[in-house]
Amino acid sequence: MNTKKQIFNSAAVVLTVCLFSCAAFGALQEKVGDLLCKYSCDDSASFEINETDDALTCDMTIRGGKSATIAFKTAQGIKGLTKPYTINVNCGAAALKKLTVDMGKGTTGSVSVTAKNIGTIKTTTCDLKIFSDGLKIGTVKADPGLSEANAPDAKVNFIQVTQYIGDLDQADTSYEDDIPDSCVVFRSIQKIKTLKFNQYKQHWVSQIKAEEIGTIRASSISHLYIDRKIRALRTYNLTGHIRVGCREDDPSTGTSATNVYLKGKINKIFVANIYDCQIRAGVPDLHGSEDPYENYSKIPAKGVIKKFRVAAMVNSIVVSGKKMKIPGKRHRPYYGNNCEIWENCKQRKLTLKQGGN
Repeated sequence: MNTKKQIFNSAAVVLTVCLFSCAAFGALQEKVGDLLCKYSCDDSASFEINETDDALTCDMTIRGGKSATIAFKTAQGIKGLTKPYTINVNCGAAALKKLTVDMGKGTTGSVSVTAKNIGTIKTTTCDLKIFSDGLKIGTVKADPGLSEANAPDAKVNFIQVTQYIGDLDQADTSYEDDIPDSCVVFRSIQKIKTLKFNQYKQHWVSQIKAEEIGTIRASSISHLYIDRKIRALRTYNLTGHIRVGCREDDPSTGTSATNVYLKGKINKIFVANIYDCQIRAGVPDLHGSEDPYENYSKIPAKGVIKKFRVAAMVNSIVVSGKKMKIPGKRHRPYYGNNCEIWENCKQRKLTLKQGGN
């Protein structure tokens, strides 16, 4: 009798575990054109699909619940999409544990995510946009990239993209041009990386606004607006506006607050080429005045750049509140025309060195 009771109890436990597994890992699914969406959530989910001959748009909404897990993938036997898909995910759950979107090979689509705290986002063959009022975002892996994000309170652990962060049309622009809007806004980012970065690839990390950034390792970097600190910039090409400790008007925020300059810090800059670039550490842009260079002594830089290592530099300005550690004979930079380095309100004397000599 005891043996039968044990067998019955074991079967009940197995059945309970199976039911829980099905509920937790997505027994629910929805057909979205050539994609199949599998999801699990504590609340109901609704789908609104609008398909034409040229495109498909899907709005997925989860009203509430404690957590949600969502996965979009091409249906069985379909390698890729023949027309662009736009997926809009609005997750009202307290946490979006994981979102995976794989559109296969072929036409590039787009995914827009609106959620609170986010665990992991992974996309393939689709542009990614993130909107969040939460405090934490774990890992973001986007292929080909992240074009827009507005999560001003979120701390991000890791962002990896195949090709770009920001607007590619605005990425490779000089500091002499107008400052581009911030496309990607977070509170802080621990690490940013472009996958398989190479000096000859058009891979960009650009137009990021944050209080603090850890390490950026990318093919090319431009237009960073950081309040307090950048731990390290490692790239082949650095251009545009690099501002640390400069809280200035930003057209993307719609604010017109008084400009504030802080003791921002960049620990390391390791770059192959710096061109058409202005790196300002806690000092306003003074090049709109009649005698800009004299004004650097009147408005001293509060920010600090510690280590500065570059192979070649042309048409660029670097301003630091303290003297920078620049390598000497062995790794001496090749300074081209229109290069200026300002430290302690004084301009460093640079010797023009032609390549190959």
